[in-house]
Amino acid sequence: MSELIQGSIYNAEKASIGTSAVALSSSTQLLCSNICIKALAGNTGTVFVGASGVTTANGFPLYPGDSVTIEAKRPSYVYVIASASPQEVRWIAN
Repeated sequence: MSELIQGSIYNAEKASIGTSAVALSSSTQLLCSNICIKALAGNTGTVFVGASGVTTANGFPLYPGDSVTIEAKRPSYVYVIASASPQEVRWIAN
């Protein structure tokens, strides 16, 4: 049986974000400690990160090329919304 090493990546995905808030992942089974979210450099708008109910007015902004690492138990608890559609993020969880 293999063991997970602290600091290893358990999941890595990309997401296309529109102007409606969505969870980073629809899976409620994935557990993690931290999530790093990066807005792709080629984005033309801003991505906003927050909890359920995030908006472009209250979310944490990620401009093209920006990233943020947050503590979260599940990617499904983290929501994103964009100022214009479509924008892309890549995220990793450990």
